[in-house]
Amino acid sequence: MGFMTSAISKLSKLSLFLFLIAMIPGLPPHAEFEAYSIPPSVPLEGALAINSKLNGAERMFQDVIHGPEDIQVYNGTLYTTLHGGHVVKIVNNKVHPVAKFGQKCEGFHEEDKCGRPLGLTFDKKGQMFVADAYYGIFQVDLGTGKSQNLVSINDTIEGRLPRIPNSVAVDNSGSVFWTDSSTSHRLHDGLFTALVNGNGRLLQYDPSSKTNKVLLDKLHFPNGVAISDDGSFLVVCETFNFRVLKYHLKGAKAGESEVFVDRLPGTPDNIHADGRGGFHLSLVLPRDVQNPTVVERLAPYPLVRKLLARLMYLGQQAVTLLRDLYPHEMLKRTAHLIGHFESLPSPSVKRVTVLSLTKEGKISRSLHATDGLSGISDFVEFGGYYYLGSPFNTFLARVKAI
Repeated sequence: MGFMTSAISKLSKLSLFLFLIAMIPGLPPHAEFEAYSIPPSVPLEGALAINSKLNGAERMFQDVIHGPEDIQVYNGTLYTTLHGGHVVKIVNNKVHPVAKFGQKCEGFHEEDKCGRPLGLTFDKKGQMFVADAYYGIFQVDLGTGKSQNLVSINDTIEGRLPRIPNSVAVDNSGSVFWTDSSTSHRLHDGLFTALVNGNGRLLQYDPSSKTNKVLLDKLHFPNGVAISDDGSFLVVCETFNFRVLKYHLKGAKAGESEVFVDRLPGTPDNIHADGRGGFHLSLVLPRDVQNPTVVERLAPYPLVRKLLARLMYLGQQAVTLLRDLYPHEMLKRTAHLIGHFESLPSPSVKRVTVLSLTKEGKISRSLHATDGLSGISDFVEFGGYYYLGSPFNTFLARVKAI
């Protein structure tokens, strides 16, 4: 009986402690926590039926590269973005440097110093555009190698600073469309963005006036962005709402947005026009009706999300203090990883999925890997292969095209 009384007393004290952490005003993170709901995934049947078309991927450049997040083909050459602030091209199965953003750094744990290019694209003149999560939007002349910072991370845009420039697309007029995944947290605190309410944005940079305009606001981690083949609309992935939005650029609905496809069986990352009127969409983490994600389970419970975010923040600050007192390599890495997407455990569902979408937003085809490949953020078909990017993997995956 004494044991039970002691246990209940300790549990009551712990509950009170956690309640106070959740309720103390002014404690970071400073963001909104409101209840919302996410509809369940569509069934994995029909065009979404599981197959093994991405199984047996070759792992190119194993342990030579880290995080080939976005892949683009320009002028018959494959380009990708990497950890360490690099954009590289692949020629004759060798990696060649193209551009470097950020400063000299010790390694991954100094990601905010190194720079982390995420999205890239090319315009019709062959200029390369890159979204670096820590430094902003860049234009790179491939001929001279010179880069220009179009949008700085320190540029206030309609009252808020960009925190995670993520993806970029350019139309035929030269307008640059880009996503800012969060206005409250940086990329190394990405897990916080899954707990707070969406505050990301879709923006347009006007090269003539050198100004930015917010097109869509309060998006829950806006990610990949792509312009339709005819230039009439663009699509933007809203990662933690498991959907893709459509924003009209021309016609009677210009300036309006709507859902393009939702209830996706995974978190959408990058999206590219397929050259045939539709799009290729990569789902970086899987989900299904039997295996909902933590994000959708916690969506209706703002107090729980706030408590988790504050506990993570306090843990992060404690480790950071230790790191400052004892700058050991392990403490440096731990301080960086707390809150980082790279600290996520392996998903319980062992599946990789890439979707083909029609211009109307219908799923016309799916490609899956079920043999342990994970974390696929991008898909490009090139030279008889499917190339599969990832923010996490230490290799570039490729599979013989079917």
